[in-house]
Amino acid sequence: MHASVLAKLSSFLKPYEGKVGHMYLDVDGAVTVGIGHKIDPMSIGQSFKFQFKGQPGSDASAAYAGEWQKVKSRQDLKDKGSGAFASITTIELSDAGIEALVISSAKGIENYIKTNASAKKFYADFDKWPADAQLGFMGVAWGGIPLPQFGWNKFPEACRTQDWETAAKECTITSPIAAGRNQAHRLLFNNAASVAFNGDDIGTLVYPIQLLKRTTIYGNEKE
Repeated sequence: MHASVLAKLSSFLKPYEGKVGHMYLDVDGAVTVGIGHKIDPMSIGQSFKFQFKGQPGSDASAAYAGEWQKVKSRQDLKDKGSGAFASITTIELSDAGIEALVISSAKGIENYIKTNASAKKFYADFDKWPADAQLGFMGVAWGGIPLPQFGWNKFPEACRTQDWETAAKECTITSPIAAGRNQAHRLLFNNAASVAFNGDDIGTLVYPIQLLKRTTIYGNEKE
């Protein structure tokens, strides 16, 4: 993954996923923390470095299981947002812990699409993609890897062939908070199409600027 993508990922996801240090329930009733990280089942988050609220650097690992169970039991609050859990939680992730979790999760997604038999059929060339395409994919995949068996039809194939204009048309995700997110994904994949067309540096992230295809270079028309 390009360094420019890792550097931008947290700030890109935050407006859509939120950034919450304490545990809460998402709209599906799954225990969640950080920037949209599901830690359900409980074992997923047992290695995370939780600290007690107001006590930076403290070790709250012994309190993790009890707090997880308490949050999980409050299904009555799942539609009220993460803030509804602030008063009933006592442990949290630090900002540094959340950032580390984002990087770890991103690298986990990257490893999966390069090694899983189903995923690598479409995403094995991830390293060769423009940075905007990589960030767009991470945005789409943050809630689940886009594969045909999960209802994704044209998008995986568009990524396989690096047809970024089609990817831009087929990258729509459905979510109560997805309207602006889908627009951002489309911009990213359209930028990737322009980067490929223009022959620009694939490691440079253009987003949030919109990059257009250059129609003339040194007086010569590009087709």
